[in-house]
Amino acid sequence: MSRLLIAFLCPGLLLAEPEAIEPGHSHQGESFNEGPRQASGLIGGTGEVTLPIRTQWDQGQAYFDQGLGQLHGFWYYEAERSFRQLAAKDPDCAMAYWGMAMANWENEERAKGFINKAVELVEHASPHGQAYIRAQANYLDGKPDDDKKRRQELLNDLESLVHDYPDDIEAKAFLACRIWQFSYKGAILPIHSHEAVDALLQQVLAKAPLHPSHHYRIHLWDKRKAERAIDSAAKLGFTAPEIAHMWHMPGHIYSKLQRFEDAAWHQQASARVDHAHMHEQRLLPDQIFNYAHNNEWLARNWVNLGNGPAALEMAKSLLANPRHPKLNSMDGKAHSYRFGRMRLIEILEKFELWEDALELSRGEWLEPLEVPEHEIPRLRLIGLAHFHLGDEPALGETLAQLDDLSARAENDHEKAQAEANAKAEEEKKKPEEIEKLVKEAGKQPGQQINRIKKVREELEGCMAELDGDTEAALKALAKSGRPKHATALRHLVLGENEKADELSKAAVSGDKREALPLAARAEVLHALGRPEELRECFERLRDVSSQIDPEAPPFARMAPIAKALGFPADWTRPYEAPADFGERPDIDTLGPIHWEPPVAPSFTLPDESGLPVSLESHRGKPLILIFYLGHGCLHCSEQLNAVADRIADFKDAGLPVLAVSTDTIVELSKSQANYSEDGGSFPFPLIADPSLTSFRAYGTHDDFEGKALHGTFLLDPKGRILWSDIAADPFMDLDFLIKESHRLLRLHAD
Repeated sequence: MSRLLIAFLCPGLLLAEPEAIEPGHSHQGESFNEGPRQASGLIGGTGEVTLPIRTQWDQGQAYFDQGLGQLHGFWYYEAERSFRQLAAKDPDCAMAYWGMAMANWENEERAKGFINKAVELVEHASPHGQAYIRAQANYLDGKPDDDKKRRQELLNDLESLVHDYPDDIEAKAFLACRIWQFSYKGAILPIHSHEAVDALLQQVLAKAPLHPSHHYRIHLWDKRKAERAIDSAAKLGFTAPEIAHMWHMPGHIYSKLQRFEDAAWHQQASARVDHAHMHEQRLLPDQIFNYAHNNEWLARNWVNLGNGPAALEMAKSLLANPRHPKLNSMDGKAHSYRFGRMRLIEILEKFELWEDALELSRGEWLEPLEVPEHEIPRLRLIGLAHFHLGDEPALGETLAQLDDLSARAENDHEKAQAEANAKAEEEKKKPEEIEKLVKEAGKQPGQQINRIKKVREELEGCMAELDGDTEAALKALAKSGRPKHATALRHLVLGENEKADELSKAAVSGDKREALPLAARAEVLHALGRPEELRECFERLRDVSSQIDPEAPPFARMAPIAKALGFPADWTRPYEAPADFGERPDIDTLGPIHWEPPVAPSFTLPDESGLPVSLESHRGKPLILIFYLGHGCLHCSEQLNAVADRIADFKDAGLPVLAVSTDTIVELSKSQANYSEDGGSFPFPLIADPSLTSFRAYGTHDDFEGKALHGTFLLDPKGRILWSDIAADPFMDLDFLIKESHRLLRLHAD
């Protein structure tokens, strides 16, 4: 076994780390600095699956099978943790590294490092395992610019596995999964027969009816023929109940079939299972794969059901989640912050909560942002709110703000093109290449300019309506791009009854079951005096009314209509799930619906004078808690010095600082010496934990390599962890830390 491998898996066998390895960094290289570095046990509920492997550890098969089930559930982070645990106990287990490579399906650079290790150890695997390793190694060794070839080679290798090991249902499951994945990722290898792939999966399910490959059947039929996966939608959650994604996926099918009640149930179940896991493992929400997507989709389905309060709370919950430069920012396409802001704006508009919109736009929920892409929807919402509240001067001010934003976008456009041109000329590109690069550089800011123009035209139409210019208002309305049902109601107000009828009818055509369009259609039919059609439409609305908020303006207007039709004041109906939905657990037993900060582990440790310092002594006030790797860590010294230099800012924000070190009591003085040459000391306490007990408790510890990690935490006055960063390097963005701490402490002040 190589010294490097021994260092990673059996750190106690080496007396000292190589000098090139920085404190907090992995012995195995940069790829091992990412991913899970804390051990976990056998949690159960991850799928009844098995693939026999060769391992010298008595629990090795169980951990491998746990990771296998987690792979099927796309719970990649936890799958890698299971496989790392196996590798730590059995360093010669080649299939453990195959599993790590599989857990990095979306990160090929890391996957290559893992599969290369599996290849080094391939002789320790069975012939069956060797076939799996060769298949993945061949795929990752392929040329990235020849995706079609290497993808087809992987499918061929998996087909060979199916042929050579006919009883191996895992090979069939993975083959079906890859066929589907390769069909949608660039559509390089389209599926020529969905039925053929389904037949392959049916072979798996015939042998194991609750195999997690129901997951792949849902993906297979989701965009093709959703009703074909109804059976899998009813069963998937039970195949691996501890994996939130397995509760989420049925929501795809039910949403596609307009069964929004069932979809929302599953997305809520997914949110609760995720939140329970986060609380137990002390994770930030956006550390979980697909978390933000699931919850924003839940908000959308609550909108479809007319449940404004629940949708609004979920959008605000996403916005309230802890933010992190790498995990949760407005730049992240699938992060809580971005999704939460998008959904909040949408919900406020659709439920006509105009006063709420203005109030929220004045505070941190919808704060102004410098980037035009994020500011355009906010200003549009504000403009619509002023219009519906009849505030013409305020609407004029919003138009002026749009003009300022347009000027900023124009400047961004010119700057991007000028920089691209200068760079291309410096690189001596050909004229046609320069033209192409300049055009590409201006594409995104150019799109924002066009978006601003379109929003301005829409709001100018609103201004025209307030001024009584119906013709101009209708002209702008036709180009506004607002939902059909909302546009229909504006046409009704403007006396364009025929257009209102046409648009509202189109909004509820076919079997559409969204509550808001049905309510708008009922409003139009009532105004047009068509009682028979109105009754039919209202019955459709009642069929989807189980979660409607009767106080929301669109549904409050239904009260006189219901009375005219002879319906009771509470005209809503409870929902009864169809028989094919199956039995479901009590939703409240799965976990909390929103993220809840976990309690920080307590400790009592000595300072440099040997006096005990306890976490309990800091209760009643917030705390910035830093874990650092002793006086010999240069990066730690940089972080502590930076915090010390900004201690006045931390104090102004009401943020005391406490630093926990791997040093002994005697060695703490060396950390102090690193701070000041004149004998001064850090303006915050340093405490010693050479046994690393608190490091392990907080997860600032690599359990696989037996070493401490850098950690920065925000604790609230109740001793709960509101924010954290655990990494190979210390967190250095102190401006962000102070600002985010202030925000989170306000939100969790209750």
